[in-house]
Amino acid sequence: MESISLIQDLATLLLAAGVAGALCRRIGLSVIVGYLVAGILIGPHTPPFSLIVDEARIMALSQVGLVFLIFSIGLGLSLSKFGRMGAATLIATGIGAFLVLNLTQLLGLVIGWTPLQAMFVAAMLMVSSSAVIAKIVHELKLSHERSSQIALAITVLEDVVAVTMLTVLGSQTQAGASEGVGSLLGGLGAFVVLLVGAGLLFVPRLLRRLEARADPEMQTIIVAGVLCLLALAAAAAGYSTALGAFLFGALVAEIPQKRGVETSFAGIRDLFSSVFFVSIGMMIDVRLMLDVWPLTLGLAAFALIARPIAVGIAMVLVGMPPDEARRASLLLTPLGEFSFIIAQLGVSTAVLPSSFYPVAVGASILTVLATPLLGRHRDRILQLMDRWEPRWFKRTIDAYHGWMQQLRERPDTGLTWRLVRGRLVQIFLEVLFVSGVLIYSRQLLHAIQSSWVGERVEEGTLGYAFWGVITVVVLIPLLAIWRNCATVAMILGESIERRRLPRALVERSVKAFALLLMGYWLYAIVPHDALPRWGWLVVAGIAAVFVGVFSRRLVYWHSEWQSSMREVLADNRGNIDENRALARATLGESLSEWNLNLSEVVVPDTATYAGQTLAELSIPARTGCSVVEIERNGYPIPSPGPGLAVFAGDKLLLLGDAAQLASASKVLSAAQPRPHDAEGFEAAILETCRVSAHRAGQTLAELNIARRTGVRVVGIQRGEQRILNPTAQERLEEGDGLLVIGTLTKIREFRRWFAGTGEPRAAA
Repeated sequence: MESISLIQDLATLLLAAGVAGALCRRIGLSVIVGYLVAGILIGPHTPPFSLIVDEARIMALSQVGLVFLIFSIGLGLSLSKFGRMGAATLIATGIGAFLVLNLTQLLGLVIGWTPLQAMFVAAMLMVSSSAVIAKIVHELKLSHERSSQIALAITVLEDVVAVTMLTVLGSQTQAGASEGVGSLLGGLGAFVVLLVGAGLLFVPRLLRRLEARADPEMQTIIVAGVLCLLALAAAAAGYSTALGAFLFGALVAEIPQKRGVETSFAGIRDLFSSVFFVSIGMMIDVRLMLDVWPLTLGLAAFALIARPIAVGIAMVLVGMPPDEARRASLLLTPLGEFSFIIAQLGVSTAVLPSSFYPVAVGASILTVLATPLLGRHRDRILQLMDRWEPRWFKRTIDAYHGWMQQLRERPDTGLTWRLVRGRLVQIFLEVLFVSGVLIYSRQLLHAIQSSWVGERVEEGTLGYAFWGVITVVVLIPLLAIWRNCATVAMILGESIERRRLPRALVERSVKAFALLLMGYWLYAIVPHDALPRWGWLVVAGIAAVFVGVFSRRLVYWHSEWQSSMREVLADNRGNIDENRALARATLGESLSEWNLNLSEVVVPDTATYAGQTLAELSIPARTGCSVVEIERNGYPIPSPGPGLAVFAGDKLLLLGDAAQLASASKVLSAAQPRPHDAEGFEAAILETCRVSAHRAGQTLAELNIARRTGVRVVGIQRGEQRILNPTAQERLEEGDGLLVIGTLTKIREFRRWFAGTGEPRAAA
């Protein structure tokens, strides 16, 4: 009966989520609000009784939903996308999060929160909802403004901030956690680089092989298994499962197979994410929410004020125009899914009181409701800000922006720094990779010892074999680190030689310093107690011999690894959407002077005009709009000609004023069922017909069967001989068997015509 109760609970949960989500979408709200309301209604805190029988199982399923939700968020990002966003956006996101943290800590001092509680609340307020912002930008037709593009970029990066904060807070709340934030972030960085480095080596190969098998079912199952495995690995390393899921999503986002994975996981994501958000709603006590409504309103007001101020200041500090910064900051107010996750963590670890859960959810809902209003009236809000803003403050901001513009226009840095910069980045990443391997090797060894391998292999032998393999693995990046250090020493030596310093002295000094740092670093991270001292000496001796004998092979392996990663990261297919968005934003800015706008219209599946050309549609004559681009199956067709046909699913980018765009949208969105010929939906069948005497001696070209009857001859049986796909010059003989393909209706007509008893209708 337990299985029946689970099915009953899922039926109740999903139906409630579906109905509430549909209602919220109908009135213009995010479906997340509907899921939360559904959870409140069916949860244990809403009288007269709970509609869910086994809450523990639903909560367990919600953790699965969390993994799939974070994975889908990671799919929306990519490692190379961070670089394409530019340093200014990255720095602005970090500064904004830092300012929100400090403002929240000040609020915590006033209210009486502990430092850890204030950090939890700050983490909730650091992150805006990318889904809500994207929806608002689309509904308000702001996607072509540069400020909206900046807001969307920042909200994407805030997801990374949220995952980092979730990991840090989760580690800080673990029993017996005494690790400092600095060492925690260092370990986190090592884990991320280790997972990403290994992932870039194996995940692309795995997905390419799965794609080559042309088996979407197996691809979905195996990718889901790897996702759960990496989430488990993150948990085993002492971090949140969300970290592993997020990193795997970001890895898959780098691979051409991303679209297939995204499509196959869309349904799974929607299903489990609804379970997750409904389970959050089930934890909310409405009566408790009524008791804490002043704090809810206060926190929502604080978020609506503090977030725009913090993010706006951050964007101005990195050199963005003040007007764009203000417009973008007003869009970055809605709190989203990560706020719920962080609040859930705080309540479950008893850092935050249970009464804070409805506060977080209520504040988030209020910010989601307020953001569209801020977006619609932001021009009026900005006018009021300009009116109230002191002149000295405005002059200071303008002067600072001018100074930042001058800095950007300065010539690039010197040649030495440009040559050294890339090497230093490689050294930093490889140091983190080696640190990750050595720091988390204990957990891996423990897992191996707990498995069937540990039962069959003696513990000492297994330990020496394991650490020998680990030594070989880290030798590859260690050798690369040393080679990069030697290259940096050579570059610095050549640069300083011009200043009358001996080149050899500079090189040797830099190498000695690098060797000293490497020795100290390795001594600090190597697990000394894993083997006896003489054991490590043996391992070090074997490693030295290995390097001496196989140094070229190690360099080759490292080069192969680097080239494979560069191949993945250099795939620019992910740039298409971003470049188009940037181009449209730039175009939108230039059109604003002409009071023109851009708008997209999707051709409905049942559009009566599907298949007609642009010339036949006469969109400019009928509506006054121009079609500047058509997107078909994800590929843009810029400046389409009048002879281009329009099909269902095409996205038409229209140019015109507000009235013209509204008229065109009304005309092009009209959809009516098209009459279809039922015969056109008949299934094709194969049938054999015998050649009679009066058809013998004629060639297939003379008979012209396909044009006359609509069926095709795909084979001829002549005695023991079979002729597949015969040519038009093939001459028929009496008794031949013609293998023809066509619909049942067409084949019946063909039989009558071929037998000479009737004439077929004109073939389509």
